[in-house]
Formats: sequence, structure tokens, C-alpha cells
Amino acid sequence: MTESFADLFLKAMRYEHWLRFYFLEDVRDPDGAPMQSSPERELTVEESLDALLSVPADVSARSHEEEPDLAEMLDALQGQKVSMEHSRDVIFDWLGEKTGIRPGSPAFEERLNDLSSDASFRRALDNFHGWVQELANNELDLKGNALPPGAPREDSLPSFAEWDRAFLFWFSLQKPFELGKAPS
Repeated sequence: MTESFADLFLKAMRYEHWLRFYFLEDVRDPDGAPMQSSPERELTVEESLDALLSVPADVSARSHEEEPDLAEMLDALQGQKVSMEHSRDVIFDWLGEKTGIRPGSPAFEERLNDLSSDASFRRALDNFHGWVQELANNELDLKGNALPPGAPREDSLPSFAEWDRAFLFWFSLQKPFELGKAPS
């Protein structure tokens, strides 16, 4: 079955988020100290802090084996400074390659505009961002369990496939509610 433009976009976005979630590395200053070495130091930095995507070779090899199409984005982002613009461009280029619709073309823009008004797409996107935030805040584990305040952070590093399955399982349990009706 061929994946839709929306499905491919969401999968690419989830993959890029997985890369940033686990593999960001602070750009170090000339003295070699990480930028977050002290709160005082962070406050003295006038410019925004930079981070690089740095995926270890074993994880990169596994990703190339398990999801070779998506790993093309890893290759484009590896060792690069991370920015919203660069990530967007990499995702759009990948999406254009997979769909045959060139980014920036009227057809591509039309697809993006259609997605902005697609309730199912918006629900999936909003839920994903909420799930990632709960993971980042250590409020939820990858099995979908709520964590008590102060729970120890999970040290395991899931593959993208494991991470994506965890989200899709969690998402399947979320039930949308109708406005004006109390959930039963």
C-alpha cells in the first residue's frame, strides 16, 4: 500500500524528532567546555546556543538497515547545526523525493495547505507533539505509563522503530472528544 502525502510527512517529522530527541550535542566553545556547564555561563551567552546532530555510528548503521529511506534524512542532518529551517528543508526535500512533488512548487504548496485544514492530520500532529513533550518532561514512559514526579529517567535508547511504535500505540489509545459533550 502506498503511503499518502500526509502519512509520509508525519513519518518524516517523527523520524527527525527522534533524531533531535536523542542525538543533539551542544556546540562547544573554544575552551572545550559545554555551553551548559554552568547556569552563570548560560546567562552570559548573548547569542542563541547551537547544537549539532551527532548520531553514533552504531545507531546510524542500525537506522540505515531498518529504515533506509528515512536514514537519508539522517545523512543530511548528521554533524550539522540544528535549526528549524534546516530540518524543515531536509524533511521537505525527502518528502518531495518520495512523492515526486517538488518542494516550493504550486502542487507541493497545495498539499501543505490541504494538510493544514485536515482534522485527522492536525490531530496526529498535535498528539505527537504532546507525547514528545510528556516524554521530555519525564511524565510518561515509552510503554505509555504515566510517571510520578521525580521518577528516574529511562536510560535506554530505543531504535526509531521502537520509538515510533510506542507513539502509535499511545496515539491509538487517545480518544478525541466532541466539543460541547463531556467525555463519558
